[in-house]
Amino acid sequence: MQNNATVTRVIRNLDFVGAIIMIVALFLGDFYADDGGAYAAQSVKGYRLILNSDYMLGTLLILLPAVMLIVKYISSLKNNVKLIELVCPIITIIFVFVLKGQVGDVADGTVSFAMGAWIYLLGNVLALIGAGAAFFNVDLEKKIQEVAKGNQKDTNNK
Repeated sequence: MQNNATVTRVIRNLDFVGAIIMIVALFLGDFYADDGGAYAAQSVKGYRLILNSDYMLGTLLILLPAVMLIVKYISSLKNNVKLIELVCPIITIIFVFVLKGQVGDVADGTVSFAMGAWIYLLGNVLALIGAGAAFFNVDLEKKIQEVAKGNQKDTNNK
């Protein structure tokens, strides 16, 4: 019973969980790393992107998930919470890819995603799913149960 309540709570707060993962991912290992070119030792930590004047968009990689976490508690934004929580992950996905290009330009080469960026994108997708479900009034728990029942029927028919 406790496990089911925890899963329900996580599913209902998927946008919150995704935002936390996004913030934590900035502090986990490398965010961008070289792809084996001439500058093979080049790597960028996620926390170095946050307050670096070379990458001004990096600051938004932590600010937008933080906005997602606090927007529910700002009374003047109560009418726009769902929209803000939907737009923030979309913007951060764009910024992750734009920053990848900027880091590659500064490093005089090309870079690829490292572990921190992949975890950040995972959190981003979770936040986007949760915010999209809230914005379009979809009950995620009910949809997951329907999909599970459909998969169970498919396996029973084989």
